[in-house]
Amino acid sequence: MKVAIVCVCYNAYDHLLSFTESLKTSFSLSNDVDFTLVVVDNSTNSAEQQVRAALGEASFKTQYLKSENVGYFPAFKKGADLLGPLLDFDCIAVSNVDLTVRSDFFEALNVQIQKVSDSVGIIAPAILSKGRGGDLNPKTLFRPTRFSLMKNIFIFKRLWLLKIYRKLSDLKVKSTIGSLAPGDSFYSPHGSFILFTKQYFARGGSVDYPQFLFGEEDFVAEQCRMVGLKVQYQPSITIVDDDHGSTSREKLEFIANEHVKSLKYIVDTYHS
Repeated sequence: MKVAIVCVCYNAYDHLLSFTESLKTSFSLSNDVDFTLVVVDNSTNSAEQQVRAALGEASFKTQYLKSENVGYFPAFKKGADLLGPLLDFDCIAVSNVDLTVRSDFFEALNVQIQKVSDSVGIIAPAILSKGRGGDLNPKTLFRPTRFSLMKNIFIFKRLWLLKIYRKLSDLKVKSTIGSLAPGDSFYSPHGSFILFTKQYFARGGSVDYPQFLFGEEDFVAEQCRMVGLKVQYQPSITIVDDDHGSTSREKLEFIANEHVKSLKYIVDTYHS
């Protein structure tokens, strides 16, 4: 299995180092895995020397790219461009760094890659939230309507409503535990860790999402929908999420404004 992870770091070097250590542990317990880790560093602070030293100790291939703070998926696109032909990989992931992988991550992924159907464009792992006590997948079970997206724009423009919305979202995470079986399909995966299969790229799925932050889940879901692929849940692949290592450092007003921009883009592009 040939796999790459492009992780995006924004002023979260402590999380990045923990994430890298978990990958090292899992890789050491795996067989027949050709793995590349690409770190795209959007940080305004710099610990490049420390990061390069940690990556240099890894037994897998690594690349490091210091970038301006271009946003989440734009940074992913820059990192993916370093990999060469994407069709050379069985699977490519985009990831936050406030995560750790379980020790059997590579072995579980290898099993799923060997049997994944050509109809699957994205594999959604179990993403277990420490803060919210549940699985962040599925992000969205069914395709949202234009009305529901416009309603969210209305909410995100009002901070007091947004605070209520976030609390309800946390409760939703807990309520969806066990709601899906392995192999079930749904609309959009959680954006903190998305696994793209080779079929996603073979059929023309794009990762060129032009928004700074948020809405990535709807974007890749719409890409899958347009090229006739599924988002499939596979909880044997398990990620642990520390919960928003980077976005939690930002003001709520900034987060709200970025949500509004991204929601408007999704509405205008896919629901007009």
